[in-house]
Amino acid sequence: MSEIETLPPSPEATRRRWRFEWIPALFLRPRRTLQNLREQENATWITPMVVLTLLALFLTLASAPARQQQAQVVSELPPDFQYWPQEQQQQYFQAQQQRANPLFVIVFPGLANLAGVWLPWLILSSLLHLALTLGGSRGNGITTFNLVAWCSLPLALRFLVQGIALLITRQPINAPGLSGFLPADATGLVLYGRALLAQVDLYWLWMVGLLLIGTPLFAGIQRSKARLLTLLAVILTLGLQALPGYFSARLSNLFVTRPFFF
Repeated sequence: MSEIETLPPSPEATRRRWRFEWIPALFLRPRRTLQNLREQENATWITPMVVLTLLALFLTLASAPARQQQAQVVSELPPDFQYWPQEQQQQYFQAQQQRANPLFVIVFPGLANLAGVWLPWLILSSLLHLALTLGGSRGNGITTFNLVAWCSLPLALRFLVQGIALLITRQPINAPGLSGFLPADATGLVLYGRALLAQVDLYWLWMVGLLLIGTPLFAGIQRSKARLLTLLAVILTLGLQALPGYFSARLSNLFVTRPFFF
């Protein structure tokens, strides 16, 4: 019996793409699961990325009622609204009503959520592979993409928790992550810091912790060096992730002040 247990995995087992049984194992026994992942020779990233995609779509649908309700309520009119021509005022109210359209409530937020899943994964995987290669690692790109995808599974729990909270409260999440520590009317670098802190929460820290556990197993270089390069790639990716939120907030402030420049 002991001889059977010590046999190496079969080629068929190492070529499997779907590994749903690893999802609970990653949360219960992360190091052992990441060690098993290291033995895979093919792209197993499809399993966690499908899970993340489905839960991102679930979050989009769960946030639709709160987003629609928020779009229908005009809480504060723009400055000098009473001096606008009547036609311009009507255009403003029509624009507010269009924000409750399914295109703005479901389609665009859904695309944004999907981009928020796939683009950071591609960027972080590429930066991490580049950093490790420059640091002396001889690992291939597929293993790095696999590692980042599986270590991102805590973000799936974030989508699930946020979606359930939205279904229960029907209230939008206005200050995700640590962004609530900075003022909502921030400008300049503070506004960028608010967009950056919006990405940082318990689930993001969990993901970083898994990467710090898994990268030394894959890199084949000194453990401290691998972890330092991992943190560098994570920080660069976080800075890039904050840019869309920053520019979106700036454009939103511009439109609230003068929404009909064109």
